[in-house]
Amino acid sequence: MSRINVVAIERQYCSGGSEIGRKAAEMLGVPCYDREIVEMAAERMNLSVDEIRKFEESVINPFKAPIHLRRERQLDTFEKVFAAETEIITDIARQGRCIIVGRCAGYILKSVTRTLKVYICATAESRTARAVDEHNIAFEDVDNILKRYDKKRGDYFNVNTRQNWSSMLTYDICLNSTVLGTDGCARTICDIVRASEG
Repeated sequence: MSRINVVAIERQYCSGGSEIGRKAAEMLGVPCYDREIVEMAAERMNLSVDEIRKFEESVINPFKAPIHLRRERQLDTFEKVFAAETEIITDIARQGRCIIVGRCAGYILKSVTRTLKVYICATAESRTARAVDEHNIAFEDVDNILKRYDKKRGDYFNVNTRQNWSSMLTYDICLNSTVLGTDGCARTICDIVRASEG
């Protein structure tokens, strides 16, 4: 097995994926990129982060598109956003070892560098608890919000990669953060990365 240079994490909403990415990065002594990639793309394209997210969602869900935006412009901007994020992720990966959360990084880097593709999931109960406790989401709204965000992430991934976001066959390893905890997931990722060094 060749040395793993990048860990690419996709995750269910409120499964702890971002926290796991940060913890694993700290254990390995490497940088972790999450929302920073969207911020870098926004700066590169001279758009706000909110504008980028609106374009992404409007192409995936045409009914959410602002009326004043023509479909051609939406598609054009969507493609440019993904192209900008692809360039940024590729540049980051070439700078050295790192962990990247979301943004289809595993797919983008498949021909660039050895990448460990990880999917983080959790039970509905633990995701609900995290949504309420850490994201201050009202309990009665949690179910709809979890479904909405998972659909958004899945659609974004599926549209850009032509792969199935929630299929275990898309990844090298799938970890259940309810069973392992965020520390356990982070340690498992680190163990695999370190084993590739030998």
